[in-house]
Amino acid sequence: MTGSRIQRLRTIPASCQHPTPIEIYRAAESYRRAGLSVMPISQDGSKAPAVDKLPRVWCGKRKKHVSSWTPYMERLPTLGEIKGWFSGGGQGTLSPGIAVIGGHVSGGLEILDLDNYDLSISFKIEVEKRCPGLLDKLVAVTTPRPGLHLWYRCKRVEGSQKLASIRDPKSPRGWKTAIETKGAGGYCLAPPSPGDCHPLGKCYAFETDMDLTDIQTISISERQTLFDVAESFDQSETSRSHKDRGLPPKRSTLNSNRPGDDYNRRVKWEDLLLRHGWKLAGTGRGGEERWTRPGKDRGWSATVDYANRDLFHVFSVNAFPFEADRSYTKFHAYALLEHGGNFSAAASKLARQGYGRTVRKKKLTRNRSGSAYIRTLRKLR
Repeated sequence: MTGSRIQRLRTIPASCQHPTPIEIYRAAESYRRAGLSVMPISQDGSKAPAVDKLPRVWCGKRKKHVSSWTPYMERLPTLGEIKGWFSGGGQGTLSPGIAVIGGHVSGGLEILDLDNYDLSISFKIEVEKRCPGLLDKLVAVTTPRPGLHLWYRCKRVEGSQKLASIRDPKSPRGWKTAIETKGAGGYCLAPPSPGDCHPLGKCYAFETDMDLTDIQTISISERQTLFDVAESFDQSETSRSHKDRGLPPKRSTLNSNRPGDDYNRRVKWEDLLLRHGWKLAGTGRGGEERWTRPGKDRGWSATVDYANRDLFHVFSVNAFPFEADRSYTKFHAYALLEHGGNFSAAASKLARQGYGRTVRKKKLTRNRSGSAYIRTLRKLR
């Protein structure tokens, strides 16, 4: 280990909780020199960016300037910015934690996040069976939960995505994410961040002899091996039913005369999403469409046709007015995007545009005939 490397913290747990400002500053500077885009994290237990230290950028949606870390999704911070963030502001001033942003800005960085450390043991055993020596190329960081982060670079890098979910009776939806990635548009906290940055008040620490200045580039096939092993732990894959996937239950609307149901049948997702700034990013392995939220240039934030259902499933926490980890019908999305979530107003507007009328005409063919049917159609017009 050279003198420029930061001190290993994994063997000194006490120092992880309260690293000195100079340790944090030197680490952040070393990461930046290694081609990683870093930003400061607040010591309030939220794992959120320290917005008071970030630059203000114009937000078209809010029509004002807001503090944001989005510039560092596109460029590395300057050494001057790092010094301003991490060098300390006087006696008694808290030093922020460090987060590293994934994606091409950090040289194709992607982090595999395993939520449970017991699961990570089985995961590593399986990876070693399929690709001996691959784990030796990854920088391993233990997380406070405890869990495990595996850091690597690759020529192919995507937005953050979920790879495996497991059943969890304590979760409101009965499921929790067990393995996911942090890629383009995502970030992970890194050692030596203070323990106060995490809700549990504990620290991140290196498990291996390598730190984040040693991140190696793996092949696309090696990355796929990691993904394949991760997906093998996905309990939701044991059943393709809607109930097991935690998605809304199937409901037939073929005979419904409601404007919203008619809208769901007749409108394409691209007709709604494109005019609100969403961009089609491509197609996933399962045939689902991948969409990128407004204000984001790389990666993807939501999918359409996940699990063969015509639903818009959002992953991003920055996709207002949508919520992360929720699925939406076209009518639901339309109501949020164009009527502020007022479903009555949305249905009324669609009815005035003719949605729902076609279904009522079909019903009339079964109940009316001749002149009575014609008179009824005239009333509908």
